[in-house]
Amino acid sequence: MKAFRVAILLAVALPWFGGAGAVRSYPKDPGMARHFEIASGVSALDQAYEKARRVIAADVKDGSFLAGANWAQVWTRDTSYSVDMACALLHPEVSKKTLLGLKEQVRGIGECWYQDKCGHFAGWPNLTDAIVGATGAWSLYLVTGDKELLSPIYTRTVNSLKRAERDAFHPEFGLFGGCSTFMESNSGYPGSYAMHGPLIAKTYALSTNLLYYRGYCVAAWAGESLGKESKSFQEKAAALKKAINDRLWMPDKGYYAYFMDARGELQRRMEGTGESFAILYQVADTEKAKQILRSTPVTPWGIPCLWPQYPEWKDYRKQFALYYHNGMIWPFVQGYWAWAASTMKDEGVFARELDALVRLSEKSDTFMELYRPEDGKPDGSPRQLWSASGFLSMVYHGLFGMEFEAGGVRFAPVVPPAFQSLSLSGVKYRDCTINIAIHGRGSHVEVFKLDGQPQAVPFMNASCKGDHAIEIELSPGR
Repeated sequence: MKAFRVAILLAVALPWFGGAGAVRSYPKDPGMARHFEIASGVSALDQAYEKARRVIAADVKDGSFLAGANWAQVWTRDTSYSVDMACALLHPEVSKKTLLGLKEQVRGIGECWYQDKCGHFAGWPNLTDAIVGATGAWSLYLVTGDKELLSPIYTRTVNSLKRAERDAFHPEFGLFGGCSTFMESNSGYPGSYAMHGPLIAKTYALSTNLLYYRGYCVAAWAGESLGKESKSFQEKAAALKKAINDRLWMPDKGYYAYFMDARGELQRRMEGTGESFAILYQVADTEKAKQILRSTPVTPWGIPCLWPQYPEWKDYRKQFALYYHNGMIWPFVQGYWAWAASTMKDEGVFARELDALVRLSEKSDTFMELYRPEDGKPDGSPRQLWSASGFLSMVYHGLFGMEFEAGGVRFAPVVPPAFQSLSLSGVKYRDCTINIAIHGRGSHVEVFKLDGQPQAVPFMNASCKGDHAIEIELSPGR
């Protein structure tokens, strides 16, 4: 396995999962909402795929998503990220019910996305990432075309933005305050920022500000669809994008800072979700995106949630909550990082992250909440919803390159060298069932056929109905 990992680092031509250990085989589950059949020719990947789908199905209770075995509750961020990455396709009705239930009434504002709370930092305004609901809900709308979603998306997102502008926005910095979107424990920050510390939550986090950028975009898109206000949200999105680049970009590092403190000084670490979102949401221009993919620190087990680690939180003998955000490997972060790499057609970064998560998935019969960066040891909650969704995102958005837009699906697959052919059958998209077959490897689409007919662009219109076959021939990126 050591030689295998060295080969990954030195070349894109991977000996894919050749030394894989035994993985528990799962029977088919007739109770799943949707069953997409994959055939990759790589048994470890196919087994991880089945495992991930079963984990997600097991996290459905009373028609809503739970976060995991040890987190038997509904969370806005866990749900939204899972819907964004995979669950909109696999469980659209569960996604809808869960998201629509994630609301709260805020005095003086109205109905907003529900703000998650945690044991260390409580909730609003230390945690300010409730706007993440807009990300998952908009993804669900793009996949399903369900117009019933538009009004609640618009209302909650607009109100959540108003709440944040009132309580968390710093006009001089042009940024929103609050912790990172999911690193809401002591172990994600220097000691002075920890619970009861003098600087608790006095941060302007990269990931949370990128979620607000996305929130402004969603408000504008939903507003346009409903014939309501949209221009002001476009303008605010542009201003926030500029502030993120002006305040948080580190040219000498080649990636964005984890957060800025109340004095305007940067915490010169990287944040895995933030670097990924900057690429996915196109806040980073093409040159910055390439630098991020080249420069961001990673471990042999994948991208960590932050790096470098804080020395004061590195003792695994202590309580779980005193180390679990300190540079651990979280599969949903890996999923976003791989997705970001695929949008830039970075075959090497995508291949390495996919390989890392498949190897991690072999370490237990479930997808765990997190894994340790030194040895990949599983840790945290079993049956973690967004961990399984992170892996499926690599399949749906990376290998098969599905990018959902208001008008249809664009295909931009990224297929590592050892895959000669791939298929995904029974994919439910709006009023269609799609069977996808990919031949070759790389990221350049040479031929795209819809029902046997060559198409000028790799795109399928949202108005299509019934059963359709898509064939894609790839060659290495140019």
